[in-house]
Amino acid sequence: MDQSFPPDERLKSPQRISEIYTSGTKLKHSFFLLFSLAGEEEQHRIAFAVPKRKIASAVGRNRIKRKLREIYRLHKEALPEDLPQDFILLYLGSADSDYHKLEKAYLKLWEKWHNAPKV
Repeated sequence: MDQSFPPDERLKSPQRISEIYTSGTKLKHSFFLLFSLAGEEEQHRIAFAVPKRKIASAVGRNRIKRKLREIYRLHKEALPEDLPQDFILLYLGSADSDYHKLEKAYLKLWEKWHNAPKV
């Protein structure tokens, strides 16, 4: 079980990110909004976003993104290997949440994603 988060699992292409925003499927749970689209690579890729309107401080935005990356890294084995997807995880909370609250909401979001019909 590999719990690393290598660079090839990070979604960085601005064109691909805008494509996911426009034509990807949306799923909302708690203070997360998940965009997903069938992947072009052979593994899952993900990007994390925290809007400046919600968290004004760059330190706060970066702290939330660090927590989300860590939660993803620890729980990525739950994603199905046969259908690679590209994801954008958008944080919609208005304040910095504690790690355990984020992890609980994150796991419920992925459970909801697993049960959603795939397009």
